[in-house]
Amino acid sequence: MRKASIGFKVLDIFFKALIIIFSVSPIYACIIVSLTPYSNLLSPQLFPHYFDIGNYAAAFKNIAPYMLNSFLYAIMTICFTLFVSIPVAYICARYNFKGKSPVVFGLLLTQMISGIVLLPSLYSIYNNFDLLDNRFSLVFTFTGVNIALTVMLLMGFFKTIPYAIEEAAYIDGINFTMLLVRIIVPISLPAIAVSAIFTFINSYNEFVIPLFLLTSPEIKTLTLRLYSYMSDTTVLWNIVGAAALIGMLPPVLIFMFFQKYIISGITSGAVKG
Repeated sequence: MRKASIGFKVLDIFFKALIIIFSVSPIYACIIVSLTPYSNLLSPQLFPHYFDIGNYAAAFKNIAPYMLNSFLYAIMTICFTLFVSIPVAYICARYNFKGKSPVVFGLLLTQMISGIVLLPSLYSIYNNFDLLDNRFSLVFTFTGVNIALTVMLLMGFFKTIPYAIEEAAYIDGINFTMLLVRIIVPISLPAIAVSAIFTFINSYNEFVIPLFLLTSPEIKTLTLRLYSYMSDTTVLWNIVGAAALIGMLPPVLIFMFFQKYIISGITSGAVKG
């Protein structure tokens, strides 16, 4: 039994190490490429042989406005998504009403449909209303994509809040809006933080939706700017690698900063279905 237990631990460590290597190796390769001068890109490197920091300066200069665009779009999407999702999730979690099951099922169904299937129809609708190449249209679309996931995350957390807290608030004369603003939202900050982080990452990293909806260079996102480096003749892989690593920093830093909220929010929402 003891030998079997040791064998399982060794296999567990081996597979975990394999997963870590598989996950980290593309980033490691990107770091090597980003530090290599363009004329030396074809030379094989297991470890970095060059340290051309100028690649990062050139990349940042090229992508800074687009990083700002992506960041602002993601923040606006978080605001609109939470504004809609918090009351919807609370009502679905706390009240029984006619049509509740179809509403919840419809939210789940939207997560099963690939977004690219809907984009041609969405493009046609926006084109008919002259809403293509518009910042608001992009944020509106991002919001629609993220509402279902946010509602489902918040519903799980809201169900764990004791009814006694709400009953005491109603006895004190608080209405529904004040209940959400003064009591439910402060209590639910871990779950709200989790939802906001996932919404930020989904919006910041989105590529296909901006590709369909945006054409003006000044309002394009970071993902479209990185895509523009690809050409039929020459691809500056060292600049692409540096730009990709710089572009990763905002979501990585936000994820690291709010990591404790992610853990507490997910575990709290999983206590009760």
